[in-house]
Amino acid sequence: MAPFVSPVGAEHLDTVRAAVYARQSKARPDSSEASPEAQVAAGDALAAARGWEVVHTFKDVGRSGWDPHAVRPAFEDLMSAVRAGEVDVVVVNELSRLTRQGAHDALEIDNEFKKYGVRFVSVLEPFLDTSNAIGVAIFGLLAALAKQDSDIRAERLRGAKDEIRAVGGRHSSSAPYGMRAVREKIGKLVVSVLEPDEDNPDHVAIVERMVEMSFAGVSDNRIATTLDSEDVPAPGEAERRATERRMQSIKKRRVSGEDGPILWRAQTVRWILSHPAVGGFASERVKRGKAHVNVIARNEAGVPLTPHRGVVAGTRWLELQEQRSRRNKTNRQPGGEATPTLLSGWRFTTCGICTGSMGQTKNNGGQDYYMCANPKGHGGLSIKRKDADDYVARRVWARLAAADADDHEDRQWLAEAALRFALRRDPSGVQEERRETAAHLEHVQNSIAELQADRKAGLYRGRDELVMWRATMTQYRTFEDQCTSKLDELDEKTTAAIQVPSEWFEPGEDPLASGSPWAVWDVFKRREFLDLFLVGVSVGPGRNPETRKYIAVEDRVTLHWRSLATSEDIENGEEALSAL
Repeated sequence: MAPFVSPVGAEHLDTVRAAVYARQSKARPDSSEASPEAQVAAGDALAAARGWEVVHTFKDVGRSGWDPHAVRPAFEDLMSAVRAGEVDVVVVNELSRLTRQGAHDALEIDNEFKKYGVRFVSVLEPFLDTSNAIGVAIFGLLAALAKQDSDIRAERLRGAKDEIRAVGGRHSSSAPYGMRAVREKIGKLVVSVLEPDEDNPDHVAIVERMVEMSFAGVSDNRIATTLDSEDVPAPGEAERRATERRMQSIKKRRVSGEDGPILWRAQTVRWILSHPAVGGFASERVKRGKAHVNVIARNEAGVPLTPHRGVVAGTRWLELQEQRSRRNKTNRQPGGEATPTLLSGWRFTTCGICTGSMGQTKNNGGQDYYMCANPKGHGGLSIKRKDADDYVARRVWARLAAADADDHEDRQWLAEAALRFALRRDPSGVQEERRETAAHLEHVQNSIAELQADRKAGLYRGRDELVMWRATMTQYRTFEDQCTSKLDELDEKTTAAIQVPSEWFEPGEDPLASGSPWAVWDVFKRREFLDLFLVGVSVGPGRNPETRKYIAVEDRVTLHWRSLATSEDIENGEEALSAL
């Protein structure tokens, strides 16, 4: 063996100090030859056979030797030991464990070794000896072959990922909270699909509860604090995620540096509820501003891919996303404990001064009021709930009773109500299909608006990025046209099968009296009824600003009646109305 030139202390003059390095791209629980344990054992055996003392052992698990951007902490520690003069020889199982980036990178590493008088030895490639020219040549050849092998594998892997992505299967990353990955065959491919986690039914129940809380208007932050107050373990506490390394990383990020459980956060709740897999949809990561978000993965025609079995139905997940995206149109009730009322809680009643939403409150006497939720700038605005409810309901029933079917304007107004009523019923399952199609249409239209906003903000600049933007926009527009066409088809089926209740046109002397349809309906049925005829209600000031006199309810409350959007809608509604 050629003499070493590395500086050593007197106590090590007769000792060859070896460092064993092992690397594996993916951690495997088995004892295969590729495992880090097997590599270290082989390196220890070689060192013992040659009488060397192993002074360092370094292992990189789950670290690529091909990716130039991959961080390999153990490799960096190895190089630090080399530069510190603590090592005389580096032992690896084979050259590809050291690097797969080609001959140039391998030779640079070896040059660094030589700079500090360190040799390189391979267990499976004993002909490698970088102390002579032949060994260097063989070293470079093997490094080039290792890179070629990696390139072939990478290309094959990319092709496989493309095929898996085309059917909506998963090829990487862990399953979302409350779900698990199972292997299933889709066509000719065997891929990972997601389903509710039967091994952790409590996690599934928590996701279902979060969905219901969000539908009820509870904020993400309140959901998180509620779960924490009930000592529900956060997703980060799950066994598969609470690794020692991850827990140490979390501890370092904490200001106090103390140990403690991982808490629920609003961001965690948002990530779970917005993940398409919860609704059974395939997902892909896209950039939104500075962050990456999960969106529905679609095929070339823009149709959503649905390989997974969601925790909730796809239609319900889509409805949840639209409700969450229209934050200014939802009544977010902290804790979800507020009692539902007729005119507040669903963005139906607005302040006539600032156009903000009207919430509910009680005064010192215990009376219920609707109050502007954003009184800043106009001193506040409120109206007695009973007075407003009674006035709005009676106005709608009065117009309905007075409607003349022979009058074109009245007939047009009734046709709109008939169509809306028809769409809320379920003739032979048609309505459920329409509801799902409408949800898809609204979701894809919102996606189109987001894409347009992203481009306007300058997020798509380069040529390749613009090509991707146009392709995605074409995909979304195609699906939008499909949904619109499908809705027209379903509307024809719906209006042919539904009749508006005849008792609506004969409400009696007092439409709100005991025994009337209105009296037996709950608040949600009453809301549905009002929504057939009204876009909303606005409330004006309670006093005249000049005379300071009180203004009557009928002069304060303005009803905004619905009108037909197109002549085709009128015809469809009249078909349902003619059945009376």
